[in-house]
Amino acid sequence: MKTVLILLVVFAGIQTIIRFWPLPSSLWQDIYMVADAREVVVLGGYYIQSNDANFGEVTAALKSMSGLRVIKEGPPLLAVYRSWFWGFPDIIELWEDAGTLHIRGHSVLGGWDLGSNKKRIIKWLNP
Repeated sequence: MKTVLILLVVFAGIQTIIRFWPLPSSLWQDIYMVADAREVVVLGGYYIQSNDANFGEVTAALKSMSGLRVIKEGPPLLAVYRSWFWGFPDIIELWEDAGTLHIRGHSVLGGWDLGSNKKRIIKWLNP
């Protein structure tokens, strides 16, 4: 019983740290960006641009997600998505430039997001 109580306290402590972890002042590492890149995949994030996607439709799909909080309406639209169980924060950026839609998503904690940002963004682009 004592072991279970200790595990619950540790779990609650980790949850508290993750949920209240401050967001970074720099949202995306520009070193990942390559001139004229249409898609960039890094361990903790994903960027893609699309000429086919509709900004309004993608914005509506993004805002309809549970666990997502819009920080700034934009441009760019900035949002934080938190996973339902652990609450790990991912930063989402969405903007349009000269008819091209740009979306970036990256994890704040840890170096690897198991491809969750890429899956989420692709789902928004291809509903």
